[in-house]
Amino acid sequence: MSRPSQNTDQQLIEAARELLKHSGLSQMNLRQVAAKAGVNLGMFHYHFKTKEQFTRAVLQDSYEKFFREFSLETSGDGPALGRLRSALITLGRFVGENRRMVLGILHDVLNKDRVVLDFVKTNIPRHGLVIVGLVRQCQKEGSLRKAGLPSIMPVLIGTCLFPLVMVAMLEHLEVKRLRFIPFVVIKAAIASDKALKDRVELILESLAPKKGARR
Repeated sequence: MSRPSQNTDQQLIEAARELLKHSGLSQMNLRQVAAKAGVNLGMFHYHFKTKEQFTRAVLQDSYEKFFREFSLETSGDGPALGRLRSALITLGRFVGENRRMVLGILHDVLNKDRVVLDFVKTNIPRHGLVIVGLVRQCQKEGSLRKAGLPSIMPVLIGTCLFPLVMVAMLEHLEVKRLRFIPFVVIKAAIASDKALKDRVELILESLAPKKGARR
């Protein structure tokens, strides 16, 4: 009996990632994933055995791709502020491109899904600690005000990412317009790459040391 292609598992993961751009984790249908990948459903059971194992593999694969790029953008010897800017933009792009999956992760965390909780506990600190380190370097260099991390981190992360989660929520609710503004216009204004970069600049400017403040 011939051995199934070693690429089939990755094809299934990539198919799931594409489908998750339009639906949450809880809505992931294995038959749809197999059809999207162009493989027999039996190949799913051969490679992953259970939906739990497959969910874990999809989440980890997505995160590792993000973290490789994140690590490249935040490494080097340049000013810490530039690397912090790149870190926030890279994180924002990942959340924006995968906002429906992120919304599903939030839903599953609230429902105490064991697989998703383990994923979050293992991986969030990886990029979170990098950002904390860059913030401290910026404060040491004098490019960020010397406020405590509990004050700075929610501003940096929340202001940068919450608008993207809000867009995902409105998409999930199939909102067509807010007041008299079509939702597509709102989404373009919030979820575009330019909007993300503008938010990051505004956040960093707001956290810059005040003129005349002692460094």
